[in-house]
Amino acid sequence: IFGEADFLPGMVIDKFSDVLVVQSLALGIDKLKMIIIEELKSAMAEDGITIRGVYERSDAKVRLQEGMERVKGFIGEPFDTKVQIVENGVKYIVDIEDGQKQGFLRPEYNRLAIQRLCKDAKVLDCFTHTGSFALNAGIAGAKSVTGVDASQLAVDQATENAELNGLEKRVKFICEDVFELLPKLEAERRKI
Repeated sequence: IFGEADFLPGMVIDKFSDVLVVQSLALGIDKLKMIIIEELKSAMAEDGITIRGVYERSDAKVRLQEGMERVKGFIGEPFDTKVQIVENGVKYIVDIEDGQKQGFLRPEYNRLAIQRLCKDAKVLDCFTHTGSFALNAGIAGAKSVTGVDASQLAVDQATENAELNGLEKRVKFICEDVFELLPKLEAERRKI
């Protein structure tokens, strides 16, 4: 469910494998949240899709504007919040509790497109987060890939994802501020 595009303004629900991650950003939709979740699970069950658990990531600041508290936690029974998914032939561990909520699933086709550009290339992936573009470059046969992110948590997750895909020798991740790193890399390039 992607908010206004699905006629449910203020609600986003992503499916990671057999887990739903819910984000409710507006008071009106928040009042209908549990009904929407149950209807969605029911509709998915009719298609043979079983949902193991639901996790809420309604922890965005925008909720405060409507007098709502920021909420983060299980809806129903607890489960392991590190979920393995496969996209475009790349395996990922997605940390739905502590990782970024928004944005992971939406650029799926952009990540697939990057595979066509990277064979035998040397690749730099800035703001790598969980390494999704870097890993797609590695799967596509890049000579080497460096992913950069300012978050050590993101770098640790990306490194784990590289190992999961057998790419740890060609795909490396570093924790640095991209805006500080890029001028250093440019200076090194000019020396060569």
